[in-house]
Amino acid sequence: MSEQMKESVGCRISLSVFFLGDRRQELVAFHRLATVYYSLHMYEMAEDCYLKTLSLCPPWLQSPKEALYYAKVYYRLGQLTFCQLKDAHDATEYFLLALAAAVLLGDEELQDTIRNRLDNICQSPMWHSSPSGRSSERARWLSGGGLAL
Repeated sequence: MSEQMKESVGCRISLSVFFLGDRRQELVAFHRLATVYYSLHMYEMAEDCYLKTLSLCPPWLQSPKEALYYAKVYYRLGQLTFCQLKDAHDATEYFLLALAAAVLLGDEELQDTIRNRLDNICQSPMWHSSPSGRSSERARWLSGGGLAL
């Protein structure tokens, strides 16, 4: 890892700690941290941080902007889980959540993109060769304090 990347990760972690208590700033900090982990190929940590951002969102959507955020993050989680973590079943769950947000938005183009991605996953050899997803295992790991930042 380059010095610049190390400095960037340190800065992101400092930001996330500094903004604890301010939900919006905490969400932004965790989203940025997820992006850094993704760029460092630390995909499970990126997944955990993206899930943390979603946990900081209100339990119900209050605006089209929030629905778009949910759609984008769940789409990113689907891509990450399918392409990097090689888990077709969990990726499908994330894409279905992205599709639900896209339906709420009424964005036909986004819905078509997500449906095509779901079709590709369900027809992939990975879908047929892998057992059901591991999201429940990862969720138990997270709820048990597995993510310590």
